[in-house]
Amino acid sequence: MSSSILDERNKAVLLAVIDKYIETAEPVGSRTLAKIHPEHLSSATLRNVMADLEDRGFLSQPHKSAGRTPTDKGYRFYVDHLLRPQSFLMTAEVLAHELEYPLEKKNLQGLLEQACENLSKVSQQTGLVMLPSFSSACFKHIEFTKVAPKAALAVFFSEQGILQNKVLPIDADMTQDQLTSISNYLNSEFSGKPIKWILRELLKRLKLEKEHYNQLAGKAHALSAALFSEEKESSELIVEGALNFLDQPEFTEDISKIKALLCTLEEKTKLVNLLDLCLHHDGMTILIGEENLQEEMGNCSLIAQNYQLGNENVGTLAVFGSKRMDYKRIISIVNHTAKIVSKLISENQGV
Repeated sequence: MSSSILDERNKAVLLAVIDKYIETAEPVGSRTLAKIHPEHLSSATLRNVMADLEDRGFLSQPHKSAGRTPTDKGYRFYVDHLLRPQSFLMTAEVLAHELEYPLEKKNLQGLLEQACENLSKVSQQTGLVMLPSFSSACFKHIEFTKVAPKAALAVFFSEQGILQNKVLPIDADMTQDQLTSISNYLNSEFSGKPIKWILRELLKRLKLEKEHYNQLAGKAHALSAALFSEEKESSELIVEGALNFLDQPEFTEDISKIKALLCTLEEKTKLVNLLDLCLHHDGMTILIGEENLQEEMGNCSLIAQNYQLGNENVGTLAVFGSKRMDYKRIISIVNHTAKIVSKLISENQGV
């Protein structure tokens, strides 16, 4: 949305109203604004400007005698203003002492869990981190363990440090020694290869095994194909600080809103779909209110940024919370966190 829609006075008033509403969670009146507005405009002038902003859809008035609150359109203007190149945001130096990342931690999942915890703690909202998709990972090591007469536990480690496990059906006559042999075969054949490539290769080899029957190799390929199948494609989501919504007055007034949100956070599918959309966009994604596409998220905003391995987007981290969040601060937090995570995982992979 172009800033030319508003003249400088209207723009300054709108930004001041939103700043004050973010701070207090209370509708902002002209008298309150007159005390803090840098141009020292009169209450009457401010009332007229705020009425004009309401008519144009940037502000709303909950009750006739109340002050104004921002609409989704108002918040969108505010955020677009913050994202201008000349706009100030918190610097990495200011944020560094608040965002603690364990440089010695080599495991990707551990790093991402720490990042999610920090996002939640520093923003006082809900932190979200989507792990890299299974098919984008590179295979490092696998172990099969017989856990029942007809079941084996497969534990898979990726080059990025992600651990996955899955219980797979096996023939009743398959022994632990055979499973160990299969593990050794796969580790020697496929270590360092991308999962997408391995799955294609396994399907080729399975066809060959039907023509040139090799019992152990056939079982190895079938077992691996089951592990690397497309059903593993759903990305895992780390969530921290879901209960921070309870600290926001706009949610505690309506218990049905908070129940719907907590169900969404617990179920995760809708959030995964949302972050998956963000993964396919370069740069920062900010969704406000109804832009989140889900009815129960209408009072929330999402600020998301992809993290990278080298130059490739491999996952997304985000802060999810009230529309009344401190955008100046949280945009900077998310951006800085994504840069730190990208730097650490790229260094660990020698990229």
